[in-house]
Amino acid sequence: MKIKINYLDNMLEINNDSILCLEIENKRYFYRIVENLYGVANAEISEEVIAFDNSGKEINISSKIKIFINFFNFDFDSKRYSTDINKYVIGQLEETDKTNLLKSYNRLIDTFLKILNKSDLPLQIMEEITIENIIKNLKLSISPKNDLLNNLLLLIELERILKTNNLLIFINLKQYLSDEELNELYKYALYNSVNLLMIDSQCYKNTNEYEKKLIIDSNLDEFVV
Repeated sequence: MKIKINYLDNMLEINNDSILCLEIENKRYFYRIVENLYGVANAEISEEVIAFDNSGKEINISSKIKIFINFFNFDFDSKRYSTDINKYVIGQLEETDKTNLLKSYNRLIDTFLKILNKSDLPLQIMEEITIENIIKNLKLSISPKNDLLNNLLLLIELERILKTNNLLIFINLKQYLSDEELNELYKYALYNSVNLLMIDSQCYKNTNEYEKKLIIDSNLDEFVV
C-alpha cells in the first residue's frame, strides 16, 4: 500500500518487508500530517491523503487506520474492538456450542419470568434471544497487559486475528521504548504481517535494521534513508 500526502514529494510506502518511519523536524508539518491522518482514521473525506494498492489502484482506507498517541490507555474496551471481538467469538462457535448457549439462556429467561410474574406490574421481556444478543450482553473485552511493550504486542496480535485496521500508526512511540524493545516490536509486526507506520517529531540518528525512513527536516527538505 502507498499513501500519497499531496504536499509531500515522496509517497509513504507500507509493506511487509520493513517498517516505515516518518521523522519530521518541522513542527507545523508534523502537526498537519498527523491531523490529516486523524481525519482519514475518523472516516473524513480528505483531498490531501490518497491511498493506492500495490497495483497503483486508488483505494479507500477511511476507518482502516488507527492512530495511537496515548500509550497509557490503548482503548481495548472501545466499541470498535468490542464489535469485532463479538464477531470473532461468534464465528468460532460450533453449532453445538450455539445450541447449548441458547438452551441455557432460555432457562435463565424462564426463571426470571417466573420472578416477574410475582410482581403486580405487567412486565415482559422484549429482547430477542439470539446468539448475537447473548454475546453482546456478556460485554467481552480485552484484558490489557502491565507494560508498554506487551500492550503493543497485544495490539499486533489483535490486528492479526481481528483485522480491525489495515495500518497501525504510532506517534512519538520511540520516546518510550529502548532499542531492544523497538527491535522486538518490529520483528513481531513483520512476522505477523501487520503494517506499522512510525511518525516522530524529531529525527533519530540511528536506523534500525528493519526500518525505512522518510526524513523531513526543518526546511521541509525530504530524505529517504
